[in-house]
Amino acid sequence: MSPRSLCRLALAFVLLFATLVLTSLIPLQLLDPAWQGRVSRTLLDSASLPLLALALLQIARWLDPVDPLLKRRQRSFSRLAGVAALGFLLLVPLQISASLRLQQASGAEQSGRIAQAERQLAGFRQAVQQASSSEALASSLEQLGGPRPAPADLALPLPLLKAQANAALDQVQLAIQRQRDALPASDPLRLLPELIRPCLAALILAFAFASMAGGSINDEDEEEDSLLDQLLFRFQARRLNPRRRFGTTGQLSDADYLRQLHGEDQE
Repeated sequence: MSPRSLCRLALAFVLLFATLVLTSLIPLQLLDPAWQGRVSRTLLDSASLPLLALALLQIARWLDPVDPLLKRRQRSFSRLAGVAALGFLLLVPLQISASLRLQQASGAEQSGRIAQAERQLAGFRQAVQQASSSEALASSLEQLGGPRPAPADLALPLPLLKAQANAALDQVQLAIQRQRDALPASDPLRLLPELIRPCLAALILAFAFASMAGGSINDEDEEEDSLLDQLLFRFQARRLNPRRRFGTTGQLSDADYLRQLHGEDQE
């Protein structure tokens, strides 16, 4: 396969990735935690496509380092890889925030349904207590959205009908109480198992894109350092440069200090 063919294949992978992400954005609901979770899952599940595209472009550039089209495309994609690395890092707090808000929203929704059922049950009890006849009791229950007693039950004496209705409402009260007792406590630690996988995946993908960001071949056919290499270089320089660490005057730059150490080692 020619280098240009590898370049076209890489472009196809990127377009497929963009299509998947754009379709997950619709409908646009930026502040909805469910929407944020859906977009995050799409990004994580399809992130291998742009990584594969970057690898194909790197191979194509190695095969034909003088092709101007490959140079431009590989450099453009390597710059976008740096943006992607930052984006996947930001996915970690976004997923944590979205999961916490979803947990709170789910708990609030369940509590709201239970509270509504309890209010309706209280209305039924009041209707049964205030009913002056069997027909009035049946009519009140119907108006409140409850079941109408059977004709055989309406023929019973009113005290007995009320006793049966209260017994049935007691069973409903027990069912509602079981639902309330089954509500999970709002504990963020419960989300930890389901957050480990996507957060680790986002960090690994950020590491991968940072490894592919930069790292292009310059006009002198020399390979440039990737974004990850540059960050590691700066971190190592800050760790090893005592003048920079303690803030003394006349400090050397990180790069100059490492070059100085390298020169001393050669001597």
